[in-house]
Amino acid sequence: MAEKEQLCRGSVPLGFINYISKTWGQEGLDQFIKDTGMDPKDIKEGQWYDISSSGRVQEWICNNKGEEQVIKAGTYTIKNQGLFSYVIRFANVKSILKRAPENYMEVFKCGIMEVDIQENHAIVTMRDVAVNEYSCIAWKGALIGVLELTKTKGTVKETQCQFREGASHCEFLIEW
Repeated sequence: MAEKEQLCRGSVPLGFINYISKTWGQEGLDQFIKDTGMDPKDIKEGQWYDISSSGRVQEWICNNKGEEQVIKAGTYTIKNQGLFSYVIRFANVKSILKRAPENYMEVFKCGIMEVDIQENHAIVTMRDVAVNEYSCIAWKGALIGVLELTKTKGTVKETQCQFREGASHCEFLIEW
């Protein structure tokens, strides 16, 4: 049986590449292109790409700038997704998290995102969505971005990791 393709929209790797350009300028972008062979001019926002393209960008950020920068890149990417990031500013965290699995499926063709929302916290379970450990780090940043966009004071903690701990899935606890 053939393994299912894992795809993401071009907006995902481009969001991380834009973070590189914004944070480290043309010099950082040029170094990224040199090191990875990935040219952002070749990536179109709405087209589908192998999810490893996003993982390669996250890996480059982590290896060259550190894990904290991958978290910041994930936050930046979710906060700068065009109209979505504008609309989300007027919603509360619970309504955004409720729609998160549906929104996820519009951008990714792999894995499953589940969200269990309680009064003052949510548990986000992600199955088969990370290509590597850098993806998990970036997801934490994206969830932090949701808190920031909705102006919700809170924290995000990864409680299980498919790559670092060998768990069956990745899980994040968001408390507010």
